[in-house]
Amino acid sequence: MKLWNNVKIRKWLRYIHRDLGYFFVGITIIYSVSGIILNHKKNGEDPAYRTESKTMQLASNLTPDQLKVYWDKNITNYPLNRIIPDDSKYNVYLKGGLGNYDPVNGRLSFEVYEKKEWVYFINKLHYNSRKGWTLMADIFAVVLIVFALSGMFMVPGKKGITGRGKWLIVIGIIIPFLFFL
Repeated sequence: MKLWNNVKIRKWLRYIHRDLGYFFVGITIIYSVSGIILNHKKNGEDPAYRTESKTMQLASNLTPDQLKVYWDKNITNYPLNRIIPDDSKYNVYLKGGLGNYDPVNGRLSFEVYEKKEWVYFINKLHYNSRKGWTLMADIFAVVLIVFALSGMFMVPGKKGITGRGKWLIVIGIIIPFLFFL
């Protein structure tokens, strides 16, 4: 009698598959949502941040001190950290952003980055960059292997691994390699 034809083994595989599935459903959803978000990054930008770009026309030939005074009076939504002259422009450093001012034409442009807390959190888990998460991520990876293996042997007959299942497994293995080529 073949191992995958044993009714008791298939029954236990179903129990394990089901109970681990219920236990790990939350992590599976978080990893899946994070994976979708990471798959659709725009221009390589981190999807955990929202970028707000601003351009303003100011008076030309402002000194760094004059620009700071103007900023403190008129651009209060974006806290200014410092202004550093660099060749013909001034680098403007903000809390959560940066930009520059061109004293020749008076053009000020800057970007501010705002963290999307929920996306940031789930991406940190996905990237395994939260302290202490490695063990849980490894357990989850092993459980995914258990899901794959137990799922292969739960269904008997022509709809299982001895029937069309083996061909679907082969196709599932070939597809990633096609993208590698």
